[in-house]
Amino acid sequence: MAEHRRFGRARLPAEVRALVDEGERVLAWGRDAQGEPVLATLQAVYVPTRSGDHARIPYERIELAGWEDPVLDILLIGRGGRRYLVRLDEPGELPPMIRERVTSTIALAERVTLADGGGARITARRAPGKDDLAWTVRFDDGIDPTDPAVRAQADAAIAALRSSTGL
Repeated sequence: MAEHRRFGRARLPAEVRALVDEGERVLAWGRDAQGEPVLATLQAVYVPTRSGDHARIPYERIELAGWEDPVLDILLIGRGGRRYLVRLDEPGELPPMIRERVTSTIALAERVTLADGGGARITARRAPGKDDLAWTVRFDDGIDPTDPAVRAQADAAIAALRSSTGL
């Protein structure tokens, strides 16, 4: 990859710059096994898709961002959350940057025990530069998240956490 340096920093290739939304700043980038750019901005990670374009994934929507060389593993929040597995041939500083940005969105992460002995992980996340929190619940395997009693317990746990933390 031919890069030009100016004042000690690599110049961002036009193909990478063209991928990001206006106003976003690229923090780190690399290339996947097909040579496509994968990048991290202040607000989101951009990964190539099968259709040939790039998906923009806001950090606060990422449940897990793992790295086991050479594979970047991104799991989105939600039941049956979508997973992106990206082989990075040129990872650069991308994996640690994505992990740091995802972690920075977490205002609170707490494990709670439910009445039936099962549990859940409750997380409050904040989008970069925003004040509002989004609360998510990830139930243990075997717990039915559609059960109204289970949902009521999770809602009560969120209310207790909000009260005790001031969030």
